[in-house]
Formats: sequence, structure tokens, C-alpha cells
Amino acid sequence: MKIRSGGLFTTIACVAILTMGAAQSLGAAPAAGAKEITSFSIAGAAGVINGQAITVDLTALPLFSNLTNLVASFKTSGKTVLVGTKVQESGKTANDYTKPVSYTVTAADGSKASYVVRALAARVAAISGYSDTLIVGSDGSLWATGRNGDGQLGLGNTNTISSPTLVLGGGVASVSAGYYHSLIRKTDGSLWAMGYNKLGQLGNGSTAGVSAPVQVLPDGVASVAAGVNFSLIVKTDGSLWATGSNASGQLGTGNRNNVSSPVKVIDGGVALAAGGEDHSLIVKSDGSLWAAGANTHGQLGTGNTTAVSSPVQVVASGVVYASAGRSHSLFIKADGSLWGMGYNNFGQLGTGTTADALSPVQLIKDQVLSAAAGGDHSLVLKTDGSLWAMGYNKNGQIGNGQLESVLGPIMILPSGVTAISAGLAHSAILKADHSLWSTGYNNNGELGNGSTTGVSRLVRIRRPSLAKDD
Repeated sequence: MKIRSGGLFTTIACVAILTMGAAQSLGAAPAAGAKEITSFSIAGAAGVINGQAITVDLTALPLFSNLTNLVASFKTSGKTVLVGTKVQESGKTANDYTKPVSYTVTAADGSKASYVVRALAARVAAISGYSDTLIVGSDGSLWATGRNGDGQLGLGNTNTISSPTLVLGGGVASVSAGYYHSLIRKTDGSLWAMGYNKLGQLGNGSTAGVSAPVQVLPDGVASVAAGVNFSLIVKTDGSLWATGSNASGQLGTGNRNNVSSPVKVIDGGVALAAGGEDHSLIVKSDGSLWAAGANTHGQLGTGNTTAVSSPVQVVASGVVYASAGRSHSLFIKADGSLWGMGYNNFGQLGTGTTADALSPVQLIKDQVLSAAAGGDHSLVLKTDGSLWAMGYNKNGQIGNGQLESVLGPIMILPSGVTAISAGLAHSAILKADHSLWSTGYNNNGELGNGSTTGVSRLVRIRRPSLAKDD
């Protein structure tokens, strides 16, 4: 599922929950004398027995829950049960349910019945990040890792961490991360925020920072996008609201005054918004693209370098998605083509040159599913699941195992990618198996691999208590 929203990082989502591990043979059918398993549960969750397949829904457990030593309870009249390679009398057994577990029941007459137990666990639903990484699970839980000097992780403190830590246990629909602040949209449509707030970017009517989520709006929020020090809010009625820094006119209010509470910018018809360092992109429901704010490098795509404080139309129709980097912009058209404009000193536009583009230029002809504009690099996800990248790479954020900038899109992975996110100097992706991977700058622990050492190839994000990287 594509999520059409973006920012200096890009928020992405995938809501499918898959069974853990690859399919396995269910074994031979029960012999005449064999007694089948009559009931099965893991951690109190009842299993569904369908022939020789047993499925247990554990999605109520938080994302990153340790499934490696969960206790299953089961009943059968068979004499013994072989669980994996261990003989276990009917009753209880502890196993690793991150993968299918085989059970073989042996009856008194020696006949056997084989079963495969699969657990459905909470999976990653969204990721975003700038100097940190925020992770939303399919269970609605929110986890965070990385820089927290201003409380932007929402943990109630300012301690920087290098592994995903639980922030909220449920109810989260999507997130967006600015430079030092974060936004949370809950499933009830309410908006919450935390972190740095000196410029009013949290929108709670104050300029005091907070280290735990505070409610900004009670309901009606459809999507959010955090720029460096400002926030954009699209409501369910299609109206656009903004709060925070407005020194370059990025709020689109027609002036350059900072605000500490959301003010209406557009009455309706807005599909999504994206925030960069000090410019904003707006995609309307009619497919038109609008922009406001700083334009030093042509990031607004207006054909000049003049900043504007009210949204101006850049493209008349056909736009379905936009992402704003530090000083460059990307957008996707309905035909799957990728376009870009703005700063290109490191090749982040992927044109094969380092010349800025003051007007939109086509970067990829077709088959683009999603794009993420980071600080000075860009990620591209194609419809075949391949991952491509270009731009600044001094910190390894491209993920190609090198540290040289790349002027044109190069393939990083040939398939299996479902979502992408680009931060200031790091990148994160979601694979089809719902595993999270990251690469790049890691001084703040934003890669979430338990380390503060940067890498130039993708490493898996997971809690240290779980198994080591594959």
C-alpha cells in the first residue's frame, strides 16, 4: 500500500500482516489411529486449527516483542508430541515462534499426525526519520531510536538511544519527524507532538519544548508532514494548516511570521503536503502541485530563485506524490514518472550532472512507486520492488558500500523492497518480509542497530534482545 505523504524524511506504510517464515510442508496426513491436537494457544492467544495448519494471532503483542521463548499450551490424547526435535508430553512447551514450529503427535498405536504452527506477529507499518528513526507497528505501537536531545523521541527524557524503544503501546496511525521535533497522528484523527518548540513547530500554542507527546488537535487530522522547524497538517476536509518557523514563507500564509498554533493556509482540496528545510510542497486532489517558501536553488520549481510566501502552482495536473528534501524536491506523476527540481550539487536529482534545476525535469520515465528526498540524497522505489539511490554519500546513506556521491540513480537492491525513508544523512527501508533495514550516519544511533557506528550497506533494525542480524 502506498502512502501519499512526505517530508524531509518520507513516511511510508505497509499494513499487510504476513505469517512468519517461509511455507513448510505440513507433513503426512494423520493415520487412522492418530489423535489430533484438539486445542492450541500461545501466550494466552487461542490458535485456529485448520487441518494440519495451526495459526495463532499474536498481533496484540507490541512490535519487537520477543517471540523466541513463548510458551504454548496444547491438548491431545496422543502419547507423546515431538516439537521440532524435542519430545514433549502434551501440555506446555516453550519455542521460538519467529518461524514455523513443527509438532508431531504419536498415538498409542504408533500412528503419527504432523502439524505446523505459525504465529502472526505485529509488523512494521511505517517508518520515518531525520536525525532519528520512528517506527510504527501494525499493532499501532510507536518505537523510536536516535537523537533525543530535545525530547523528539517522546520518551519523557532527552537521552539519545541506539535501539528501538517503545514510546506508545498502541493507537498510532502515522508519524513524521522534523529536525528536532516529531508529529504523531493517532487512529482517532488526533494530532500529538513532541520535541524542540522554540519556533512553535509543535503547534500547541507554546514555544516550550516537551519530551513526551502532547495533544495539538483532538480530531480531524488526515496526514502530517514535519519540515525542519515547521509542521504541515492536512485535515479530513482537505484543508491545509501550518505552524512553526516561517522565515522563508514556507507556511504559505502570505507573510513570514512564525506561529505557535496551526493556522489555515488552504480551505480545501489538499491531498498531501511535504516539508523540507524551509520550503513546502502541496499536492491537491486535482493532481496539481503547489509550492511555497525558500527557493535559493530552484526547489520550488517556478523557473527562478525567488522565494514566495503564498503557495504558487508549479504543475497543473497529474501529480500523485511529492517529497521535499533539504533544498531539492521530488514528485511522481500518475504515469509513474519521477520528476525533480532544486539543489543538485551532489547529484541528488539523479540527472547525471551537478547543475541545479529551476524547473521540474524528468528523472525516471516510468515504473516509480515511491520516492524519498533526504538531506542531500534521494531514494527511489520502483514497482518491481527494486531500490535505487543517488546523491550525497559521504556517510554511506546511499547504501552501495561506498562513500562517493552518485550523480544518477543506481540500483541498491533488485527486489523485495516495499517502503523507503530518507533522513538527513541516513536511510531506512522496509522489505516485503516486513524486516527493517538502515544505512548511513549513525552517531546518534538513528540506524537502530544497537551501535553508533555508521555503515555504508544496509543493516537490520531490531532490538538487541532479539536474534542477531540475518
